[in-house]
Amino acid sequence: MKKQIALALALCIFLLNTKVQAQDESAFDKGTTVITAGYGFPDLYRTSLRISYNAYSSNKVSGIGPIILKGDYGIVKFKWGHAVGAGIVIGYSSTNIKYTYIESKWNNGIGWNNYTYSQTDKYRTITVGARGTYHFFTKEKFDCYASIGLGFNINTSTHTTDNPNGYTSYAASRSGLYNAFTVGIRYYFTKNIGVYSELGWDNSTPIQGGVAIKF
Repeated sequence: MKKQIALALALCIFLLNTKVQAQDESAFDKGTTVITAGYGFPDLYRTSLRISYNAYSSNKVSGIGPIILKGDYGIVKFKWGHAVGAGIVIGYSSTNIKYTYIESKWNNGIGWNNYTYSQTDKYRTITVGARGTYHFFTKEKFDCYASIGLGFNINTSTHTTDNPNGYTSYAASRSGLYNAFTVGIRYYFTKNIGVYSELGWDNSTPIQGGVAIKF
């Protein structure tokens, strides 16, 4: 009888310990690597271009992105359960604007004639940066964090027109500062695959979301 009681007690202790360990599992820990692939919206830079080009007739604004890839590696885990991560950010976005404009020209002393020309402007941005994350609430399936990012943007633009009196095609490039601050949450459907969403400011967008893969 004593052996049965001892066996039952040992089984209870084992099950209780297993349950406690399961509850203590964290979605982000020291040594954890998370890769996210997401899409940001709305693109406020593209919105500003729509406003800028609104004065032109027949204008059409289209684009892709920003597409945002991020890495997050756990470097510190505190006793109270919070964690700190670090990683990289790579982003890409493009915007195409097609529009027409009217130019008046003096026609051999006869008078002024109006000519309609079309132009296409293309803008591209590639982002490369570093980021840090502070994970303030992590459970088995949930991971809540705040992040900051810093790096640079490679901005290029090309302009093409059928106006023979101007530059029919030219390109320009410049670099700018990349900075970001977001608060996010990840939810895992399985041990390694989930979704994420972030709010704040990143790649000219206040909202982003996508897929999260944990290793």
